[in-house]
Amino acid sequence: MTFDRRHTSIYAYILAIAFLAGALIRYVLTRQVDGYFQAGLGLFVIGLAVGVLLDPSRARALLSGRQVRYGSNALLLTVAVVGILIVANYLAYQNPKSWDLTADQQYTLAPETIKILGELPQKVTLEGFYTPNLASSRDNIRPLLEQYKSNSGGKLDFEFIDPNKNPAAAAKYGVSNDGSVVAVMGSSSEVVRPVSEQELTSALVRLAHPGQRAVYFLTGHGEHDLTSTDPTGYSQLDSTLKAKNYTVNTLNLISQGGVPKDALAVIIAGPQLPLSVDEVSMLQAYESGGGSLVVLYEPSVSTKIVPGADPLANYLSAQWGVTMDNDLVVDMSSALPLAGIASTYADHPITRKLQNVITYFPTARSLAIATSTDTTRSVTPLVQTGDNSWGETDFAAVANNQQAKFDSSSDFKGPLNVAVVGQDSKSGARLVVFGDSDFAANNDYFGYGNGDLLVNSIDWAAGQESLISLTPKQQTSRFVVPPSVQTLGLVFLLTIVVMPGGVLVWGISTWWRRRRRV
Repeated sequence: MTFDRRHTSIYAYILAIAFLAGALIRYVLTRQVDGYFQAGLGLFVIGLAVGVLLDPSRARALLSGRQVRYGSNALLLTVAVVGILIVANYLAYQNPKSWDLTADQQYTLAPETIKILGELPQKVTLEGFYTPNLASSRDNIRPLLEQYKSNSGGKLDFEFIDPNKNPAAAAKYGVSNDGSVVAVMGSSSEVVRPVSEQELTSALVRLAHPGQRAVYFLTGHGEHDLTSTDPTGYSQLDSTLKAKNYTVNTLNLISQGGVPKDALAVIIAGPQLPLSVDEVSMLQAYESGGGSLVVLYEPSVSTKIVPGADPLANYLSAQWGVTMDNDLVVDMSSALPLAGIASTYADHPITRKLQNVITYFPTARSLAIATSTDTTRSVTPLVQTGDNSWGETDFAAVANNQQAKFDSSSDFKGPLNVAVVGQDSKSGARLVVFGDSDFAANNDYFGYGNGDLLVNSIDWAAGQESLISLTPKQQTSRFVVPPSVQTLGLVFLLTIVVMPGGVLVWGISTWWRRRRRV
């Protein structure tokens, strides 16, 4: 068997073309001139060289023949077209432009957002923290971030970070929830969650106008500890508020003699001992000046506060009409009967984004709202349990293996208020009262929407729930009308019978005519 150099050269050329194609595919997929791409080009050159060495006469014939002359013209035209396409693509890449062709302009930023982007005082980076588990959410939010970038005049950029691979970055900005975006401007940052145009734009406004946003947590009565990482601590809430650019302080009314003037809200988180009359007077003076309170109470059975002898509860009842029922919520809809489950949310800024999210209250007391003659103050339910719940007043029955049964003569029939909200139209004071404080402690903070419920309440009380009102987009209702049986039959006839049959008849007639000529 002899070695056929001419035949082998053909294989060398085929391999060279295969290596070139592989290198080009590698570049298209990665857009990088890496080692694989360079190796492919090198093997392409080697393959050509081997082919020429094995059959130099074929190479000379190809380079000097008529086909080469005609082929060179085609090659030049091809190179020219490819060059034009490369230049056009480069210019398009360097100057991206998109068009929103939807009838309602659903992918166009609101005019207010575009105005704020044009007035950014310095460079902003939006850093999205998404694990692979939320890859679809990341892809869904990318077009919105692209809109922010393209309308910022080069002042805003964004990137995505996997917090599993870069936990240091997540810790740096206090990111504790997957699917969060951090807006970074200079040395300031704010965590945005949930991610929407409204939330992103509001964060940019706050970063561009970095005034003090101070909230105070009352101390001295056994309240939850902001620094404690224990299950009953509030360290997760503290981290979240600081990540939202709040200045979080503690407040001892006895030593400080009143509420500081910069306080946007005062939070009373689960006192175990009653406040004094003087302390309540200081809070009342603060509220009279437009201050806001967020009060989280525990059932009396788990505190040292005697019902009826609590100055703060008496103040809330007399001035706001909010009464702390002396009971313990039992909810048979819950796997743990003493954990009340939110069944109904009010249509309110605090709960508007929680309508399809569960919140639960491990041990709660119910709240009653009295009819008030004060037309300047309004109080409404915020969160209610379901019909299958009641307020148990026989604490001994609960203590005995939780064998509690509803007693219509002494217990409070559900639905029960476990959170209420109030506002004074004259002074601007705001009030949020919860019948539970454990729901937002570390142990349950990330349970469904528990943490978000309290953070939203503090945002609203502090007047930070919405710094900007975006122009709403009108939704056009569209309906798909299924085709009738006659229409489906006509489509079937045209596409399956008439059109293919026509082509077949035309082909047969053409073949017959040509056959007759022969």
